[in-house]
Amino acid sequence: MKCPLIPVDGSADALRALAHALSELHDRPGAQLHVLNVQPPPIHPWPGKLVSPDVIEEELRREGEKIVQAAHAAAASDSGIRCTCHVRIGHAAHEIAACAVEQHCDAIVMGTRGLGRVAGLVLGSVASKVVHLTTLPVTLVK
Repeated sequence: MKCPLIPVDGSADALRALAHALSELHDRPGAQLHVLNVQPPPIHPWPGKLVSPDVIEEELRREGEKIVQAAHAAAASDSGIRCTCHVRIGHAAHEIAACAVEQHCDAIVMGTRGLGRVAGLVLGSVASKVVHLTTLPVTLVK
């Protein structure tokens, strides 16, 4: 692994995944990582009638930027590894898989919330969907 994608949502699980990736990249010259936050699309169509869709998208991007910048700061202060940040709006698993391909990442390292077998079966998880959508190695950090 020399260029992983790390999806972050501000949770402790995501920060553990970031820390794991940084430890793996520590002694690899030229290593870099991509940090991605995916903001969910607006669910209800009515906000677009009250507020411009551009304003909604701008606010979602601003929220995503706060999250990736916190991860970027942690990466820069911890290791000095080159870190590129991305914010997308859409369905998380699809956006994660697409971003990894577009950025030529060689792996995805992500946290898992550990919902358990029953909740995972009923709800499905972003991590499970990513595993099915990508051909890249996926490391799940608990």
